[in-house]
Amino acid sequence: MAKKMYYQKSSKTIYRSKKEHSLLIKSGVKGATTLIGSASILLSGAPITFAAEEASAKDNVELAADEANKTETTDSGTIDSSTPVEPTDPEEPTEPEEPEEPEEPTDPTKPTEPTDPVKPTKPKPTQPVKPTEPEKPAQPTQPVKPTEPNQPTQPAEPTKPVEETNTQQVEEAAPVVTVSVEQPIVSQVETQPVTNLVPSTTVASDGAIHFEKDESVESFIKKIGEPARKIGQKEDLYASVMIAQAILESASGTSQLAQAPNYNLFGIKGSYNGKSATFNTQEDTGGGNMVTIQAAFRAYENYEESFEDYAKLMKEGLSGSSDYYSGTWKENTETYEDATKFLTGRYATDTSYNQKLNGLIETYQLTEYDKEKAEAEASAQGFVVPVENYTISSPFGVRGAEFHRGLDMAAGQGEPIYASKAGTVKVAEFHYSWGNYVVVEHEGGTTTLYAHQSQYVVKAGDQVEQGQIIGYVGSTGNSTGSHLHFEVCKDSSLSQAQLIDPASVLF
Repeated sequence: MAKKMYYQKSSKTIYRSKKEHSLLIKSGVKGATTLIGSASILLSGAPITFAAEEASAKDNVELAADEANKTETTDSGTIDSSTPVEPTDPEEPTEPEEPEEPEEPTDPTKPTEPTDPVKPTKPKPTQPVKPTEPEKPAQPTQPVKPTEPNQPTQPAEPTKPVEETNTQQVEEAAPVVTVSVEQPIVSQVETQPVTNLVPSTTVASDGAIHFEKDESVESFIKKIGEPARKIGQKEDLYASVMIAQAILESASGTSQLAQAPNYNLFGIKGSYNGKSATFNTQEDTGGGNMVTIQAAFRAYENYEESFEDYAKLMKEGLSGSSDYYSGTWKENTETYEDATKFLTGRYATDTSYNQKLNGLIETYQLTEYDKEKAEAEASAQGFVVPVENYTISSPFGVRGAEFHRGLDMAAGQGEPIYASKAGTVKVAEFHYSWGNYVVVEHEGGTTTLYAHQSQYVVKAGDQVEQGQIIGYVGSTGNSTGSHLHFEVCKDSSLSQAQLIDPASVLF
């Protein structure tokens, strides 16, 4: 250590005389330590005059060469005793060696201390090379990258294997897919209030759920009502319950999964006839820990296929438990309320699931879809009353100075209007007097007209069956209240001369 320090001190003195005594430096390279010792002895008396006029450069070189041949250690020893005060300055450069021993990344600040000894060597470009060695301790800053193990803390990704196991179960048995549907339902209830899924919703203090009729929900019911009725009658299930579930699961048909081209109303996973669609969904990994994953959901051609697939699940159950949903069958229940109660905790873990379904069924009178089309017996002429829950407000015939062309049946706004007889839709449009109206031509040439509808759901050219919903009661056109204006004509002319009293074929 002493030898190294004196080398630095003496080299400083030599550098000062470099410009005027280049020969001294050249000779000093051969015996650096001895030359430094001799030069230091000469300088001990008056170091300022060393590079001045009193000493000859050649004499000093020869003297340094002679001293170099003798011994280097003795000279260095004399230097050590002659200049004890000066070594205290270079003791600081020894500090940079300390960071080399502790390779701890927490002390990278210490290697910056070598910048202090660099200051005395600023005049010399050779000494800054040595401080590059302390830069190696700066490499321990790379071990600081072990902080990246914080990224491995993202083993949340290992939850993706859960995703694979879920999808595998879905693929093994199609009905099992719906078991995973329970979890998204739970997350929807927790993250989205029912008021977001179904407009005009109120929750009473006792927990009962009530709804006010909403046009968007009514419009959705009109789209799915008949397919639900058809499948319900075929599979011995409550169409009212299926419709209410579809409203909740698809947010009244507004979810992307429920819209075209997917038509998945119940969130059933897997594939249907080789078709599926991938969406983000939330799954419960246990203990209420919800994670977002991507899952494949079944895609259908239309709403009817969605109801058929759902009914198959209700009737066939899960793999290894064919009667898992048997409590929803009509033959095993007295009312739809028995079915909704059975689904709570089984199809969905939401404890108020049945209350929500019951509220929707009551508000929108969905039990009408549990009945067969036009249960009333047809008259001898084959016509049935086109609306239920009605009151005759104006009969056919002369009414004061006017002639009333048909039969007015007052009914609630939005009450379904049924085709009185099977036939072909000839007209479905708006008229300034009739409002929204539909004309159906029947076998034999007779026609029926249905006026003042709030909305019709058929179009010209459609084939309709007896009892099929063609529209809904309203008060459009020249009307003073919600009612159905019903006409029967012997032909398609709709002329007053060919009209007959509807009551004669209905009652």
